[in-house]
Amino acid sequence: MTEIKFDNLGEHLVTAIPELRSQYESELEWWGDEQSGAHIIFGDILNPYLISLLELGDREDTIKRIFAFLEQLANHEDTQIQEVVAVTVCERLGDNKNLLAKARQYMGNTTLCFSDQIEEFWGREKAIAPL
Repeated sequence: MTEIKFDNLGEHLVTAIPELRSQYESELEWWGDEQSGAHIIFGDILNPYLISLLELGDREDTIKRIFAFLEQLANHEDTQIQEVVAVTVCERLGDNKNLLAKARQYMGNTTLCFSDQIEEFWGREKAIAPL
C-alpha cells in the first residue's frame, strides 16, 4: 500500500477498517467526479460506525483496531492528517460525555491529547473513562 497522505486517507481507512469499504465506495459514487475529502469520509462513514460500536459496547477488537489506526494518524507528520483525528473524530466523540468516556479507554496517548485539547477549546468537561 502507498504511503499515507491526506489525499489518500479514505483508502487507508478502508484498508485498516475493511468493514467500511462498501459505505466508502457508495460515498465516492455519490460524489462522482468531485473529491469528498478526508473530513467528510471520516465524519460521514467512520464516526457513525465507531459511535454505534461504542454505544453497543460490542466488537471490542474492531474498536481497538479503529483507535490504533487513529493513533497512527494522530502521530503522522502531516498536520492535515492530525486534524482529521482531532477535529473530525475527537470533536464528534466529545459531543457526548458518556460516549467520550468509553472512547477514551481505547485512545492512544496522542489521540487522548487531541481529545483533551478539543474539550478544553470548547470548554466542555473532561470525560473520565469509567473504571
